[in-house]
Amino acid sequence: MDILIIIGVGVVTALVSLCGGFLLLTESKVAKTLQRYGAGIAALVILAAVMFNLLPEALEDGSLDWWKVLLWTAGGFLGFSVIGFVAGRFHKHGGEHSFRNKRQAMMMYGVDVIHTLADGLVLGVAFAAGSATGIWAALAIAAHEIPQEVGDFAIMVRSKMSKKRIAWLQILCALLLVPAAVAAFVVGDSLVGNMPIILSVVAGFFLYIVVGEVKTVFRDGFKSRV
Repeated sequence: MDILIIIGVGVVTALVSLCGGFLLLTESKVAKTLQRYGAGIAALVILAAVMFNLLPEALEDGSLDWWKVLLWTAGGFLGFSVIGFVAGRFHKHGGEHSFRNKRQAMMMYGVDVIHTLADGLVLGVAFAAGSATGIWAALAIAAHEIPQEVGDFAIMVRSKMSKKRIAWLQILCALLLVPAAVAAFVVGDSLVGNMPIILSVVAGFFLYIVVGEVKTVFRDGFKSRV
C-alpha cells in the first residue's frame, strides 16, 4: 500500500509540475505570471517544509544533537551547491536566450532529467521518514518545478521543436520522478536508523533550492525596474 501511495503522489507531483509548461504551449498569459511570481511562492513553501517538518523530524528521536543536524544540513547545502554550479554551466533558470538550437536544448533536457531523478530520490526518502514528510516534500518539489518548467518549455520552443515533441519529452522526464521515488523509498526504509542524517541533508538540498528561488525573485525584480 505504501508503494501505491508513493506512485500516486509521484504521478500527481510530476503532472502538476508540468502545468506551467503546458500553459506556455497554449500561449496563456498565466504562464508568464507563474514564471514571474512562482519563484517567491516556491521559496515560501519550501522554507515551510524545511522549518516545520524536515528539521523537526530530524531532531525528533534525539539521536542527533541540534548542532549535528545543522552541520549535516550545511553539508547538504554545500554539496548540492557544488552540483548545482556544475549543472548551471549548461542550464540556468531564465537562461532560455542562451539556447538557440535543438542540440543545446537537448543538453538542457539531459540536465533536467538528472534534476528530476534527484527530486524523485528526495521524495522517496521523505516518504520513508513518514507520510507527512513525504507530502511536504511533494508540495515543495511541485512549487519549485511549476515556474521552472515554464522556462524549460520556453527553451525547447525557442529551439524550434514541435509542441507535440516538447510535450512528450517533458512528460517522460517528469514521470521519471516515480521510479526514482520508489527506489529511494525501498532503500530509505532500510536505513531508518540513519534517517535524521538523511533528513538533514534533504533539508540542505531544499535550502539550496530556496536560495536559487530568492535569487530569481531579486533578478526578475531588478529586470522589471530597468
